[in-house]
Amino acid sequence: MFLAVFVGGAAGSLFREAFSIEIPGIRILTTTFGINIAACFVLGWLYSIRHRVHAHVLHLGAVGFCGGLSTFSSFVADLDMLAAINPWYAVMAAVLEIACGLIAALAGEAIGRRVFNTRSGC
Repeated sequence: MFLAVFVGGAAGSLFREAFSIEIPGIRILTTTFGINIAACFVLGWLYSIRHRVHAHVLHLGAVGFCGGLSTFSSFVADLDMLAAINPWYAVMAAVLEIACGLIAALAGEAIGRRVFNTRSGC
């Protein structure tokens, strides 16, 4: 279990570092916006299949990979930088990212359920 979390966390952290980008001209998005939304989607999908996979897969994916991929500290650091420019940018970015994250998690969960139900013939 610990090895699964370690490997998943390392992979998620490397993926985050490779794909965290700043979008020029759009000040109300954090550099980790896309990464955090992707992590929420994957978490939602893993939640939908949690009873169908081995616990180590969940540790590797949810705890390790998504834990390394999404990062609260980078999110807060980005919000702090936005607040230095304009406090309302930080508020808008936080609300937007949290709302989009919830929508992404729900979409991941819905897609996971639909794919499983289609394949099982239910």
